[in-house]
Amino acid sequence: MAKARKQREVSEGAEVDLTPMIDVTFQLIIFFMVVTQITSQDNVSLRLPDALAANEEDPNAKKIFTVHIAPVNQGSSEDIPTEFGWFCYGEPNPRSVDEMKGILDAEASRVDPTIEYPGRDADGISENMILVRCDARCPAGEFGKLIELMVGAMMYKIKIAIMKDQKVE
Repeated sequence: MAKARKQREVSEGAEVDLTPMIDVTFQLIIFFMVVTQITSQDNVSLRLPDALAANEEDPNAKKIFTVHIAPVNQGSSEDIPTEFGWFCYGEPNPRSVDEMKGILDAEASRVDPTIEYPGRDADGISENMILVRCDARCPAGEFGKLIELMVGAMMYKIKIAIMKDQKVE
């Protein structure tokens, strides 16, 4: 009787349990969702201004200090935000004028050969580059205040991030 049962099981075919494979797939999905959030956390959600003639971003470029001028209430769905702030270092809270002065002064003096930050020259002028990402809805005054703080820190090299317009008419 035992022989008859074994032959019957073999003749029906083998079954594959897909539960471990499904579990692994869901774990990979969760892993990639978490990793994506961590890697994009440095960038603040904002609308960059459009431009027809813009340089493509170099994927191999060294990471430089970035200031984001964005709406203070990031979770809001309003079309024209009323309050903007300065964000940097991936922090979710905007910086005050005094905090920004200290940060810009520290970044202006920073020496780091790995990202080509030579620091200040003999005249005290910073040779370090700063990247500014400014929301397209932001009033020009917020950008102007940041420029004034940069002048106070003797930091004159600046890159301004824009969104390259994909449509050419």
